[in-house]
Amino acid sequence: MHIILAFVFSTVTVMFFNIAFVHPAQPDIPAEVQSPSESLNITKAFELALTNNPLLKARHADTKAAHEDVNMARSRFLPQMNVREAYVRSDNPVQVFSDKLAQQNFKTTDFEIHRLNYPTLHTNIKTQFILTQPLFNRGREFADYKTASFFEKMSAAAEMQTRQKVLFEVQRAFLAWLLAIDAHKVVQKTVDTAAENLKLTNSRFRAGTVLKSDVLQSQVHLAALQREELAAQNRIAIECSNLNVAMGIAPEHQWQPVFPVFTPHSEHKELAYWNRIALERRPERTYVFMNREAARMTVKKHKMTFLPALNFNSIYEYDSEGMHGANGNNVTIMITADFNIFNGLGDFSALKKAKAEELKAQAIEKEIEQNILNEVHRAWHNLATAQAQIEVTQRTVTQAEEGLRIVQQRYKTGLTIITELLNSETALSRARLEHLQSLYDYQLACAELQWAAGILHEEERTVQ
Repeated sequence: MHIILAFVFSTVTVMFFNIAFVHPAQPDIPAEVQSPSESLNITKAFELALTNNPLLKARHADTKAAHEDVNMARSRFLPQMNVREAYVRSDNPVQVFSDKLAQQNFKTTDFEIHRLNYPTLHTNIKTQFILTQPLFNRGREFADYKTASFFEKMSAAAEMQTRQKVLFEVQRAFLAWLLAIDAHKVVQKTVDTAAENLKLTNSRFRAGTVLKSDVLQSQVHLAALQREELAAQNRIAIECSNLNVAMGIAPEHQWQPVFPVFTPHSEHKELAYWNRIALERRPERTYVFMNREAARMTVKKHKMTFLPALNFNSIYEYDSEGMHGANGNNVTIMITADFNIFNGLGDFSALKKAKAEELKAQAIEKEIEQNILNEVHRAWHNLATAQAQIEVTQRTVTQAEEGLRIVQQRYKTGLTIITELLNSETALSRARLEHLQSLYDYQLACAELQWAAGILHEEERTVQ
């Protein structure tokens, strides 16, 4: 009774799998999606990312803004010319007295005591041209200019860092997309093998040399592989969408892949070589170095606040009562000097804070340097491991293929059971997928090492 129930349950399960997975309903797919005509290789992917990635555009805008900050700081070295207009109508004795003098219209009668104390309403229209030339403003102009220059270089380094990170993510997504396509081909090949073995099992069942359970197991095994094929096909679409997002274009865009020629390198540079290249080329190191220099310049700026400030000023003034009234003009030239005698000790606190910020910048620079070397160390060892895994997985595939061939021959002659045949199929499929994964892991490790060394550009994609 239990055997009959098990047989009925297996039959129903196989029928369900055949209906749900062997012949799935095909959705309506637009023609342009079914047969994409536009090809995509890694070079074109890089070009699209550099043109369309929004994060890169934002970083580029930051660099332009930092450049304008430098121009603003440089402009403070140049003289400033301003025009000031004032209309004054007053009977204030002091105001009227000074306005008449400025208009060069002061008369003897204006010295009368009553007119001095009680002047009539008087109008003065004053025009001033004011020229200011900073000579030494406690070094503020120089310090601000140097700091802005450091920040511009920091912004350029941050843009380069983002650029390399985007290129690395594009390469990672591109390899993941190609891996999904190749993995789907491997699963398809496994499905074809399982279908051939199912024919063999059916043939032996008709000949009466195996039980119906062998056929049912083969059918269930084939249905499971067909589900894997559907999942692999879905993964292709997902990885393509991820690649599009990394490039900064619409996720639904379809491409025809161009597979690069894969040639593993037999020899690679030593770790010391990559460490030296990374310390020279990584934009993060430039960033933290400029950050330390900016902090050092801030300390200098606060030290110079204790020095005097020296400025040159020139004023040309024209005063008149109106269109047909009295008028006069004068020129004033002066040099002013300000001395910091006591400022409530706030300048001392600002200097101490700046020194603390400089120590912080030095510590951050050391930490970033260690992180860079650690990333290079990890990427270098990952590359060596990935290269070794290619050889191991290749041998595993060869052994699994030979094992399946032997088991198939034994099953044809009735020397083994269906379970061993199905296990051999599974082992071969897993070995092929692991070998495929090792090939792409190697290519990704190459890209990761280049990124860690700071040389992942679209024109430098090979590990020497």
